[in-house]
Parts: sequence; C-alpha cells; structure tokens
Amino acid sequence: MLNGRPKNPANARNKNVLVVGGSGSGKTRFFIKPNLMQMHSSYVVTDPKGTVLVECGKMLQRGTPKLDKDGKPVRNEKGKIIYESYKIRVFNTINFQKSMHFNPFAYIHSEKDILKIVTTLIANTKGEGKAGDDFWVKAETLLYTALIGYIYYEAPANEQNFATLVEMLNAMEVREDDESFKNAVDLLFDALEQKDPDHFALRQYKKYKLAAG
Repeated sequence: MLNGRPKNPANARNKNVLVVGGSGSGKTRFFIKPNLMQMHSSYVVTDPKGTVLVECGKMLQRGTPKLDKDGKPVRNEKGKIIYESYKIRVFNTINFQKSMHFNPFAYIHSEKDILKIVTTLIANTKGEGKAGDDFWVKAETLLYTALIGYIYYEAPANEQNFATLVEMLNAMEVREDDESFKNAVDLLFDALEQKDPDHFALRQYKKYKLAAG
C-alpha cells in the first residue's frame, strides 16, 4: 500500500526560512552572506542597497573548486585547482546602465504574443491610478500592435527591439494643415500594402488610422 506521508513529518518540512529583524540587526551579515559563502546551489538575492553584490560578487565570480567523482578538487596541468565560477546576472531598476537587459521581441512567436506585449506595455506606462480615456487607450493599442507587428515580421533581426519602436513613433509626424501628408511610417505601410494587402500589421495600422480620423 502506497503511503505519501513522510515517516517523520518534523524532518520533512519545505525548508523555507523567514528571517525577521530590524535595520542593522545582522540579517545580511549573519544569514544571507553565510548562506552565499556555501556556494552549493544557485541563488536569487534581493539586494535593494546593492551591498551584497559589491561584497560577495568577487567571491561568487571565483566560485568553488571543481570536484571529481571522488569529491576531490580537480587540478590543471600546473597543479592549480580549477574553479567553477558563478554566472552573475544583475537586474537594476535604479541604474539601467548597470542592469542586465532582455528583448521582449525574442519571445514573440505569434500574433497573440504581440498583443500580450502591447497590453503589458500600456498597463505599465499609464501612470499610477490613471484609468485613461477608453478611446485613446484603444487607439494606442492599435498603433503599438501595428508597429510591433511590422517590426517583428518585416524588420531585420538586429532591429527587432524597442529602440526601433521608439524611432518609428518619433517618425510619425502629423501636419494638421495638410491632410494628404504622409510621414515615413505611412510610407512604410503603403509599401507593405503593395507586398501583402492582408498583412497583420497593416490591418492594425488601418484600424488605427480610421480610429484616429
């Protein structure tokens, strides 16, 4: 008979630990750092002050001795111990120049993925507590969907990023005194219509132009 219950529940806990202490009580010094110094697994560290990275980064970069099947350190031809270093990734929301980056375009595989990116982008740029006019939100959604769709399907791989999106937005000049004027983005979609009249990005752009009047 199968029994999923552990023989001794006291020794089968999930091993999660909650450390509670005031500022300066030693949470980092006496708990975080000793755990990092064991270097026996991968770590995700919340470091709001940036001190853990500065004080432990070099140690993790050096890493731990590489061990053979008998648990002994592996040495190179000169007899020096070979170390296996950690790959450190930093996500810095204060100074983006010191942060790792990722390109959302690398995760687009379908039109649904484009819509997910647009929804996320708008939800995180509307401002705290601002509902926004539904008309403008829909127009913004159509525009972003059209531009991101164009970039994903038509742009070279090295241009599939938010920098290209910003360039396209900046190129969307409007002249109120000349309704026939076409900016650089309009011309791009005109050329796309000649090539593929049923293109996903083109359909979204036409809806945007219709909504914008």
